[in-house]
Amino acid sequence: MYSAHIAGRVVRTLSGKLPYKVVMTPAARSEIDHSFATMREAEAFIRLSTPPTRPALSTLYDRNAGES
Repeated sequence: MYSAHIAGRVVRTLSGKLPYKVVMTPAARSEIDHSFATMREAEAFIRLSTPPTRPALSTLYDRNAGES
């Protein structure tokens, strides 16, 4: 969706209709925000709009005994 975004955060606003705002940080421009009714919608938007993170641990040793 927004592949140039590198990070996003959810902010609670005082608006009654759309109380959650996602602030996206693009790689080359100023921040962009989108409003949502629920925290779940806001978090899903961030997951879809930012690149996946790499695994924290190496998968080199994720094998059964005897496999090469």
